[in-house]
Amino acid sequence: MSWDGKGFKKPLIMLDFKTPQEAIEKNAYKPDEDVETLIKEDMTSEQLIALLRSKEMLKEACDFMCFCVNRRIGVWWSYSCVDAVNKEVAEQQKKSPLTFEEQQKKEVEGKVAEWSDRSALDAIKAQHDAKAQASIKTMKTLGGPKITDPKNPMAASQAALNQHLDNDLGSLDNVVSEMSSAINSIPSKERMAAQSLVDKVYAKYEAEAGIHPMEAMKQGLMKAIVPEPVPKDTALQQQYFATIQGKIAQVKQYVNQTINKHFPLKIPGLPKEVSNKKIDDAFFSVKRWILTPTDASGKLALDAGQPAVQKPEGICALAAYWSSSNLMPDSKQPLYSPPGLAANGYKNTIFLCAMKKGGSKDYDERYEEYFDLGIDCFTGVRTWDKEWEKKKDKSGESEEDESPGTKFGFGREE
Repeated sequence: MSWDGKGFKKPLIMLDFKTPQEAIEKNAYKPDEDVETLIKEDMTSEQLIALLRSKEMLKEACDFMCFCVNRRIGVWWSYSCVDAVNKEVAEQQKKSPLTFEEQQKKEVEGKVAEWSDRSALDAIKAQHDAKAQASIKTMKTLGGPKITDPKNPMAASQAALNQHLDNDLGSLDNVVSEMSSAINSIPSKERMAAQSLVDKVYAKYEAEAGIHPMEAMKQGLMKAIVPEPVPKDTALQQQYFATIQGKIAQVKQYVNQTINKHFPLKIPGLPKEVSNKKIDDAFFSVKRWILTPTDASGKLALDAGQPAVQKPEGICALAAYWSSSNLMPDSKQPLYSPPGLAANGYKNTIFLCAMKKGGSKDYDERYEEYFDLGIDCFTGVRTWDKEWEKKKDKSGESEEDESPGTKFGFGREE
């Protein structure tokens, strides 16, 4: 690869437009707003490509490269991207016999099973319940009979709690003492009558409620002073909800990644699926144009590409036609391809490759691969004569080669 993290090891010799401004003015390049802010005065096309690569803006880099590359190299780069994605998909199909739709369904079912697993949430709840029960047991022990075993670790806590209660109940004792003094000041006959009445009220209350009113008052004060036995554990609550939020984040991430790979549209009225033969014919027509980039080859690419226009092979064939010198070779009046038309063909071919169903790579990984292929094509390292060189078997005879015409190569050594 010619990119070393800072720049290119070899110059990009296959650029027809040396500056972004030239591509804008002469080849109808329309940069996105985030790219436009990066373009500086006197910046070269190579510098902008390097800057976009350093910022990981790989699609934007590829889009710009389509508008500044030599047309024949643009078709060759597009062809290389189609070939790369086809090999990637074929390799993945060897590893998995499932179709793309079957593989997708399997992945979704696996994710649903994973997200519906409540074991993590149940573990947090069980931990909370265990702590709550332990807290209840502790409070019952502290509020129960006096702990006489000095070795019991809760003895000191109970003594401290009782001391706290004694301090808080001190004012109540004063009230009771004052009430007793007031009662004692009453003549004995009236006091006895009042005491008898109070005893009867106490007895009636205890018979109905099952507890002496003074004991009920003590327990009420205990409840008001001592906190609830089940604590509200904020840490466990946060852990519980964080687990739920984590599952939601996983769902969003999975959906986004799936959308990045493809658009599984099934809309009535869309063109029917094209046959493999038509796709192969379109792709072969691109190869023929690369080897012999004549207007006649371009017209053949147009005829082969139109039936497969919804496939990257079909768009690549149209891009080859748009890259020809004359779009109407049989006419006396030549028709030239308008600025930007061929570049948009390369751009859309590469985009369809990145969006193709199947394979092992996602959208971003594919664009990184296609950028690398582009730089190798632009520097003259990756050439069609090298890629399509005839191989000889052990007998010394050449294998059958489907490449038509004469090979016109270019390039440099690694």
